Amino acid sequence: MAGGTTEGLGEEGGNMSIATETEHRSSRIGSPLEVLRIFLKLGLTYFGGPIAHTGYFRDEFVVRPKWIDEHAYADLVGLCQFLSGPASS
Repeated sequence: MAGGTTEGLGEEGGNMSIATETEHRSSRIGSPLEVLRIFLKLGLTYFGGPIAHTGYFRDEFVVRPKWIDEHAYADLVGLCQFLSGPASS
C-alpha cells in the first residue's frame, strides 16, 4: 500500500465509513442515453420473468457502472415487492 490506497480502505488504512463508500460508488451518474441503452438492451435481449430481471438490473446498475449501491438497490426491490404488479407475485 505504499503510495496509495486500495478500494475499500481509507486514508489511514482502515475501512471507509458507509457514507463515504456510498458517496464514492454513486459519484458517477449515467446520462439519459446510457440509461436508455441499458433498458433497451434488457428489454430486447433478456428473457425471464420479473425475478430474473431483478438480477439483470442488479448487474447493469449496481455491479458494472456502480450507479447505485447494494443497499439502495435492495430498497428499490423491496418497494417493487410491496407494490402491486408482476414483481410482487
